[in-house]
Amino acid sequence: MASLSRFAVAVALLAVPAASVAAHPGPNVRPTDAPPAALSTHGDYATDTFGDPWDFSNDDDVPPIDVVGSEMNRGIVRTPQGQLVVGSVNGTNIKLVRTWGVELPWGRDGQIHPIDAAVYTRASFSMCIAQPLSMALHFWTESGAEGLMPIYPEAGCRQYSYNLADASKYPFPGYQAPWAGKIVRFDLLRGGAPSGNPVVDIVLDWVRLHRADAPDAPGSGAPIPQVLSPDVEGGEDYATTNGNPWDFTGPDDVVWLTDIANASYAGGDLSGQTIRNDSSVELPLRSPLLTDRYHRATFDVCYSGQMSFANAPGGGMNARLAWFPEGWPFWSETQDIIIYPGCNRMTVDLATNPPVAVNDENTVFKTGWRGLGISRLRFDLNEDPGVRSFTLRDIRLSDDAAFSNSYDIRFRDNAATNGTTADVYVTTTEGSFDGVRVARGLRVGAGTNTFTWNGNDESGKPLPNNTYWVYVVMRNGAGVGTATSTGPVRIERAVPDTPSNFVPLAPARVLDTRDGTGGNIWPLGPGATTEVDVTGVGGVPATDVTAVVMNLTVDRPSSSGYLTAWPSGQPRPVVSNVNFLPGQTVPNLVTVKVGANGKVNVFNQAGFSHVIADVVGYYTAGSATGGRFTAISPNRVLDTRNGSGPVGESHQIDVQVTGTTGVPASGVSAVALNVTVDQPTAAGYLTVFPAGQARPLASSHNFTPGLTIANLVLAKVGAGGAVSIFNSYGSTHVVADVIGYFSDQGGKFVPVTPERLVDTRTGLGGFVAPVDPLGTISPRIAGVGPVPADASSAVLNLTSVNNDYGYVTAWPSGRVRPEASTLNPRPGVPVPNQAYLKLGNGSLDTFNLVGSNDIVIDVFGYFR
Repeated sequence: MASLSRFAVAVALLAVPAASVAAHPGPNVRPTDAPPAALSTHGDYATDTFGDPWDFSNDDDVPPIDVVGSEMNRGIVRTPQGQLVVGSVNGTNIKLVRTWGVELPWGRDGQIHPIDAAVYTRASFSMCIAQPLSMALHFWTESGAEGLMPIYPEAGCRQYSYNLADASKYPFPGYQAPWAGKIVRFDLLRGGAPSGNPVVDIVLDWVRLHRADAPDAPGSGAPIPQVLSPDVEGGEDYATTNGNPWDFTGPDDVVWLTDIANASYAGGDLSGQTIRNDSSVELPLRSPLLTDRYHRATFDVCYSGQMSFANAPGGGMNARLAWFPEGWPFWSETQDIIIYPGCNRMTVDLATNPPVAVNDENTVFKTGWRGLGISRLRFDLNEDPGVRSFTLRDIRLSDDAAFSNSYDIRFRDNAATNGTTADVYVTTTEGSFDGVRVARGLRVGAGTNTFTWNGNDESGKPLPNNTYWVYVVMRNGAGVGTATSTGPVRIERAVPDTPSNFVPLAPARVLDTRDGTGGNIWPLGPGATTEVDVTGVGGVPATDVTAVVMNLTVDRPSSSGYLTAWPSGQPRPVVSNVNFLPGQTVPNLVTVKVGANGKVNVFNQAGFSHVIADVVGYYTAGSATGGRFTAISPNRVLDTRNGSGPVGESHQIDVQVTGTTGVPASGVSAVALNVTVDQPTAAGYLTVFPAGQARPLASSHNFTPGLTIANLVLAKVGAGGAVSIFNSYGSTHVVADVIGYFSDQGGKFVPVTPERLVDTRTGLGGFVAPVDPLGTISPRIAGVGPVPADASSAVLNLTSVNNDYGYVTAWPSGRVRPEASTLNPRPGVPVPNQAYLKLGNGSLDTFNLVGSNDIVIDVFGYFR
């Protein structure tokens, strides 16, 4: 038996310091996929996770490729008899679960498929060696800590089993990480021989990483299921939707080849030789690429030669994707994608968390992937500075799988057992087994089996629009096996214009492109659209949501422009929500119908603009106490110009809203407030939130020095029927007018796809000229566009264009004009504000104080 000191020296030569792993944040480790004992007779990590035990019957178990499958060896092969043979020397490690640290993971990488150490606590294997060796079971946790359990197998063929959870078996300082949490790398490592450094073949027949209550040896006879779809490659492909997939049947599938020799197209393949670092294929973008949607990148490519990372000819076995953000003159690029000799189909998820994890650590402009408009896109085949032959077969950029009517769930039994039946489940939580059964007792035949899912549970009840992960449970007389899908599928049934109740929330931030909240870390560029996740976040439930209310803010835009918000999955309407000039910070409340995928789109018309979204409530078709709206004539509940003085920096005031004119003293869940800042001394923001609660990290209003700016706020009512208003910087006067309230009485909200109803610049709505000073127009709202004739109130975005300083007031036609403003125009810039307004005989009177002012009115929903 080799001495422990020599063993420790051999291990030290292989160890990778934890600091090097943490130098750049990689993508988050995914949830574990460990079915409970009742769902897995096998109880084995590889069988449960991949539907493929480590029996070395195929190259996926441990690829017989140096560096990838094993390091510091003298040859690695997989025999026809299903054995792995490694010519080992001191320091050889056999990678059963591997990860590359900061690179983008694909396939069986431990970042995508971590080991649940609480479930799989024993390692068992069948091994033959010609002489005794000092070896170890070696692993890394997701934080980069290492554990090393020394073992001392004897000569000959034997079975071994070890309790990985026994902390006393880890004697070496620095390698004593407990077997706990998520394990992302697991090796079988040789430390040393009794003398010298002889080549000793390690022959593995099988390896199991299993539960303590599961058998040490394989062969239970239970089915071994595998889910084939949905899968990691996703569904709809960007290039295919444009009519010409990137399948390399001809030169029209490329824009440009760089540093590639002898390129040819034959049989649907692009073949050639890369001749220096970053040899690349630039891909055609035939329509705007929505990066939020198309984030699953798949590359089907073959490489010749050996495996090496050296920066020398024959090395550089890593690839990457690179892009030009629209309007930006420099490339941004991904982390390395480790590539192997031979043919591989690799899928990486570009929508990483954190967003910059997708970018190489040396990338100057770390843009992330989501929310980008992209003008150029290329695939760098490898970084070999020499010559290496390749064949590129296919590239896909895909959305998650999605359907509205039916979807084919495909699966198979890799053990090909007899008398097996399958139950199919779906869950909204990746890696969990708490799902809803959608099929029971399906007969499992040979090869691929298909269940066409209609989006209902097994009783026929439709499941709500959401993202679902599939798992299949197979049973026969010998036991049970369970497999999960490698990718999700979304139900996307059309969302009807449904009468809905409002549920107020304390403000919560769901998007901030300045810091990566919501998945975006780059300002929206010219013509860029991002899909904002608004369900299942910020207190908004994942299902049964018809619309969301959020404060949408643009920060430091580089040019004049506007933002548009609308339901995801629908064509962009000709409306605007936020208008801005260069350098401004401008807010506006947005009430917008949710798309079938649970998201809303935000479009940036020009320049580069940071965008922040704070959700303040949502509408639901389900029951919600206090969710109906009653519009009232504006009731001023605060005006600091009349005695109390401006609100100082970092100060807040409480404002009583219930029991005031037009608002009941009880039974009110939220109020609609038009909040105006006047004479602010510095740039800052207001946060309006329920009195008596902690102030949230969100803004309700943003302002610049000296400007009078109004913004609608839907505020949840707090203690005693009051709301709190906090001012961040400087001092400012604050005016607040209640324009309506939510209770058990009143109208239900019906969200609609946004539509423009009035534009005096174009004559839309019947008004062909700007509104004169002291002038009033009375546009018809009910019975126009998506608003029915019996609508009592409407949610409208009013925008003034080309005005002098003053104000615009909108109120129900036929009533006395109130002493309140709806918005405050400024010269040279469109000024928007959303308003929840009662209609008078279906119309709205709109008064302009001074100047000649064009008025634009967009509708987002109505009450009835």
